[in-house]
Amino acid sequence: FLQWSQLILLVIRGRGKIGYITGKVQQLDVNDPIYENWELNNSIVMAWLINSMERHINRTYLFLRTAKAICYAANKNYSNLENASQVFEIKNKLKDLRQESMVITKYYNELEMLWQKL
Repeated sequence: FLQWSQLILLVIRGRGKIGYITGKVQQLDVNDPIYENWELNNSIVMAWLINSMERHINRTYLFLRTAKAICYAANKNYSNLENASQVFEIKNKLKDLRQESMVITKYYNELEMLWQKL
């Protein structure tokens, strides 16, 4: 989840639509003259989110109404920042990681990735 969320946020931020995730761009009233523009951009961000998920996961989020709601729900369901078993697993991977036949850059990247996850 952590890698997916970082990647998708990079894409959305890079396309200038991060406000639809953060709530900075508020949902407009249907009668607002620029509602259609808001709905268009919200739908684009929703599609990016849903299409970036595995098929067995994305079905859960198809009927949510906003990109912000999708991110909130996915975060609630998959972000286990306090998950002790995940921490234990990562620490074990760090403990067992050896360079062996890996080139130094691959070894360093593996090590760095695990530290970032932790």
